[in-house]
Amino acid sequence: MVDVDRARAEAVATRAFEAAGVDHADARLTAEMLVDADARGKHSHGLIRLPRYIRGVDHGNVDPAGEMTVVRDRGATATLDGGSRLGPVVALEALAEATSRADDYGVGVVGVHNSNHLGMLGYYTDKARAEGYVAIGMTNTEPAMPPYGGAESILGTNPLAIGIPTDPPFNLDMSTSSISRGEVFKMSQQGGTLPEGVALDADGEPTTDPDAALDGVILPFGGTKGSGLAIAIEILAGGLVGAAMGDDVTGTYHTENECTKGDLFIVIDPAALGGDGFTERADAFVESLKSLSRASGVDEIRLPGEASAQRATAETITVDDELWEEIQTRAEVSQ
Repeated sequence: MVDVDRARAEAVATRAFEAAGVDHADARLTAEMLVDADARGKHSHGLIRLPRYIRGVDHGNVDPAGEMTVVRDRGATATLDGGSRLGPVVALEALAEATSRADDYGVGVVGVHNSNHLGMLGYYTDKARAEGYVAIGMTNTEPAMPPYGGAESILGTNPLAIGIPTDPPFNLDMSTSSISRGEVFKMSQQGGTLPEGVALDADGEPTTDPDAALDGVILPFGGTKGSGLAIAIEILAGGLVGAAMGDDVTGTYHTENECTKGDLFIVIDPAALGGDGFTERADAFVESLKSLSRASGVDEIRLPGEASAQRATAETITVDDELWEEIQTRAEVSQ
């Protein structure tokens, strides 16, 4: 592993995307998102994703010049066709659209289809949260997970993110699987052993081998609970927004294939529901949680996303040596 200055990492990653035919603005937005994930310690959704994103461009499944279009528009709701642009670019456009509608109607709901892998879902809810909104995001992914009791993948790992404008910040970002596919992929690339009980191999047997897990299935978290939530997200972020569901979802992991998944963003103006005192009441509540007596061996009660937020301003990130060399080579810069 190598420590890289954050600004340099963003600049080199931007250049790598530009070398693949992406315009500067989209390249910069995507690079910033990936580096932010690494800074927060979410390495499974950081620069390790860059080669796969560029593979999508190389195979024609990411269209750097695609046109984003609102194809359905009804008051507080809209559906955005992403024009096959890079996923982070489309997600930021959808978030902006939802925020604008929340300003007008108190809530904005925007579904997305014809986009690509958007990276760390909590990146978007955190942006809205920091601007004073409540935000909910969800997306479906290529099949990697069975429903509870099954051994055949048909559900994505289907993450859910919820950001609330509290101090300290609340920004939940979770997969519905016992472990994210990105984390399994990272272990496959960089070495490591999976925890017990999170995956089955191709024969339906429990495994701790990340390569065997990638050939098999990842299990839902919490048994029926994770399975049920994953099914709901499959339908809401997929079918509801005009995107694919189940076996028809492609291109989020194997980016050499067309991406058919969907996204759903919900942005709420807190004052529209909770009045002007909502933030103060929410702040007091989360502070009360943190001030509770702690279990043995626990030094601090932390909110979802709090540790990630504390790392977000890191001036350097840690990157795998071979990955960093590859990104520099793609960017055609001196190593």
